[in-house]
Parts: sequence; structure tokens; C-alpha cells
Amino acid sequence: MRQVLTIAVVTIHEALRRRLVAAFGAIALVLVGMSAWGFDRLSHSSSLTSGEVQVSVPQSLVLFMFMFSFVVALSASAMSSPAVASELESGVIQTVAARPIRRSEILLGKWLGLTALLAFYAAIVCLLEFAVVDWVSGFTPPDPAAVGLYLFGEGVVLLTLALAVGTRLPALATGVTAVAAFGAAWLGGVVGSLGQAFQIGALRAVGNVVHYLVPTDGLWRGAIYYLEPSSFIAGRFGGRVDPFFVASPPGALYILFAVVWFVAVLALALWSFNLREL
Repeated sequence: MRQVLTIAVVTIHEALRRRLVAAFGAIALVLVGMSAWGFDRLSHSSSLTSGEVQVSVPQSLVLFMFMFSFVVALSASAMSSPAVASELESGVIQTVAARPIRRSEILLGKWLGLTALLAFYAAIVCLLEFAVVDWVSGFTPPDPAAVGLYLFGEGVVLLTLALAVGTRLPALATGVTAVAAFGAAWLGGVVGSLGQAFQIGALRAVGNVVHYLVPTDGLWRGAIYYLEPSSFIAGRFGGRVDPFFVASPPGALYILFAVVWFVAVLALALWSFNLREL
């Protein structure tokens, strides 16, 4: 365990040295600043009634949080893609693996360090955004902690996937694969919503397959649900296709599946890394 923690600390220092955290932090601050201006204009607009403002603010927050979910996913991919793949390409990993340390401890240490960074980043992003929205508009999501956990879950899924792919592919290909998986999962969710709205079985089937193949979209839908006030959910009418509206949170079985998926991909990453020739 001590060796895993040592690798985790080294991984955090390496990510900070590459200024990845600083770059994504700057992006987050820009988005928070834009949202502060936008929500201030929206909540104090003379052309909207108070009822329209109460509906528009939650909808706008969902859209802004989708941007943040993409940034979290992109940061997870950018941090984890070179963590193993670049060291395999450069041969640095041979020096580390030659010491009395298991390959599994190396990979778990990298995963732990990157996950800690991701957790900190997701928490700060959510705290800043929700504080700004509450300050300028007075709106607070029903369960901010749940939103943060679901966004963090999205990031962990992609981080783990990128580490697994990085044991076999170069860093650039690994990053592209992870981001493509995130985009495909979201598009699959949209396709599933279309199939549900128009009763098209083939589209529903595609949505269900993608929903389970990469569980990021299912977790994002959990974040959407906890961003919506109960009055907003109750007042929505049926039959409308909207990828940014969710009427119910993910069920316990889906959450369990996401956990099993994560454990399976992490185990696959450990197995692949152990078999990789250095």
C-alpha cells in the first residue's frame, strides 16, 4: 500500500508539472465567469416574467453543467492518457518496473493519484458554479452533492477506460478513444430519447446498448435529475424530445452496473499492463 501511495503522489506531481490542472482550472474559471454574467442577465431581465425566470434558470444551469461535464471528461482523458502510454513509449516505465514494485502497484498508484486530482477538480468546479448561480439568481439545485458525485463518476469512468486503453495504444490514440467514447455515449442517449419519444424500437435498442456499453451518459442523466427542482419536473409535459431533461434518476441496478463496469475495466487494465512487454 505504501508503494501505491508513493506512485500516487508522484503522479499528482507529474500532472501539476505538466500544468494540466492549471490549464483546466483556467477553463473552469472562464466558464464560471461567463455563467455569472449570463445568469445575472437572465434573472434580472425585464422581458421575462418571474415564472419564466424560474423555469429558465434551471434549464440554463443544466446546459452550463453539461459544458462542465465535458470539461471534467476532457480533463480525465488528458490526465490519464499519457500516464501509462507515454511512459511505455519513452521507456521510462522500464526504470520504475525494474525496482522491487509490482506492475499492479504502479497502475493502481497512477489511478489513485489521478482520481484524487479529478475529485478535487470536480468538487471545486461544482462549488464555484453553484455558489455563483445562487449569488446572482438565488437558485440552488435540489441536491448539489449528488450532482458533483455523478459528474465525478463520469470522469472516473473515462479515466479508468483511458488507463486501460493506454496499456496498448499510444497516448494520442488513447485520448481520442476516451473522448470519442464520451461523445458516442451522449449521442447514444439522444438516440434513445428519440426512440422513446417516437416509439421506434431500433433507436431505443441503440440507446440502451450504448447506455450500458459506456455508462457516462447514464451518470450524466443522474446529474441532470438532481439539478432540476421538483416543480420543474412536475410541470413538464410528455412527448417532448429533450436530451437535457430527465424525469427520474438512475435506478439502483444501473448504479450497481456502473460500479461493476468500473471494476471490470480496472481489472482489464491491470491484466493488460501485466502482460505488456516493456
